[in-house]
Amino acid sequence: MSADITLLLETEVELQAMITRARDKAQALVEAAYAEAGARSAALDRELAESLQRFQVELDAERARQGAEVLAEGRRRAARLDAVPKTRIDELGGLVLARLLSETGA
Repeated sequence: MSADITLLLETEVELQAMITRARDKAQALVEAAYAEAGARSAALDRELAESLQRFQVELDAERARQGAEVLAEGRRRAARLDAVPKTRIDELGGLVLARLLSETGA
């Protein structure tokens, strides 16, 4: 019977050691999982920041392109108006004035 108790105590000690090793291993796995999750989160944050930066660069370039396009169109229209001879402008101005005066009954 003493041998049975000794065997039982030895088994209990072995089981306690196994439980301790299993807990240590589980703790290491949890810590590794947290570290991996943190690394993945940081990588995703970097990727998002890079994407946002690329988008901002593209947006700025598109704004600049559209601004240049509007300015070019304005210059083209101004050049067309500048090409109209002063005599033609005076003539058209006279016609407009005549029509306005005729509409008002003057």
